[in-house]
Amino acid sequence: MKFIGILIGLLIGPCLALPANAAETIKLGYIYKMGDAPWFVREIEGAKKRAKEIGVELLVQDVQTDSNLAVTTMDTYIGDGVDGIAIVAPDRAIGPVVTEKARTAGIPLIAVDDDIKSDNGSVVPYVGINGFDMGKRVGDEIAALIRAEGWQSDFANVKVGSVEDQKADTCMQRNRGAQAALFSAYPELKEKVISIPYDNSMVSAIDAVSTTMTANPDAQKWVFFACNDDGVLGAVRATENSAMPAADVIGVGFDGSRSCEAFGSGTPSGFRATMWIDSANDGAIGIQALYDLIKNATPMKDIYYVDPTKIDASNFDSMKQVLGCK
Repeated sequence: MKFIGILIGLLIGPCLALPANAAETIKLGYIYKMGDAPWFVREIEGAKKRAKEIGVELLVQDVQTDSNLAVTTMDTYIGDGVDGIAIVAPDRAIGPVVTEKARTAGIPLIAVDDDIKSDNGSVVPYVGINGFDMGKRVGDEIAALIRAEGWQSDFANVKVGSVEDQKADTCMQRNRGAQAALFSAYPELKEKVISIPYDNSMVSAIDAVSTTMTANPDAQKWVFFACNDDGVLGAVRATENSAMPAADVIGVGFDGSRSCEAFGSGTPSGFRATMWIDSANDGAIGIQALYDLIKNATPMKDIYYVDPTKIDASNFDSMKQVLGCK
């Protein structure tokens, strides 16, 4: 069922929609990126599980980081007659394009993980995290670890690596939040920060941090935070490759997707903790929000926030099952 004439209101804020005929099966499309990453594997599992529970037909497409493929998939879904679309945009810049396509087709759109805006600058309903606030939690944890290690007595040979996907505003919000909390605790670390661009993957982080370490041979201790676990674990792997002791590295991840790999061996690691988000909830919430609008005319919220759980070596064993560790 389409919502021609209603969607303009949807894309600029909550609105009412006509309920779908009870006899019709609702069909939804889900566009996501980096389908081989643990975060998105679990997210799609959550979306599929919720769709099955509520009787929704769900189409899913991994577009990796290809914005053109995301836009093409949007056209394909609309041609297939979907009643709504959830999208993890590979690049926020496609927001105006995909929202216009949804508006023209008369179907609701919800953004997951990365927020996007319509062509008139208004926000699209969004499922995800409060990036800045979550980043502050990472920064607070790093500050606590610095105190526990006694590093605050001498920062002379300490460097701070901010591993950044600079084209993704959601990612940068997380890094800015981490910096704000860390600098509030230790203002002197502002002069120690190095921005390290990467593409959200672990391989990219390893390469970028390895190059950065080579360019900063005076650094004897490193602090790392990033957009996701891949960024931090990649940074830690780079320090391991250079034979830097784990005790001289403090990295705190973001999303928990690499927890099994980071803590599973039980050996000391510079990857000290992570703020785990159960991405299955992101997928499920996105599907539920679209369903409630289409089926019951329940307006979508502007924002659906999800909360984190800290995972470290002390509670990893109790989290193995829910994390799906082998």
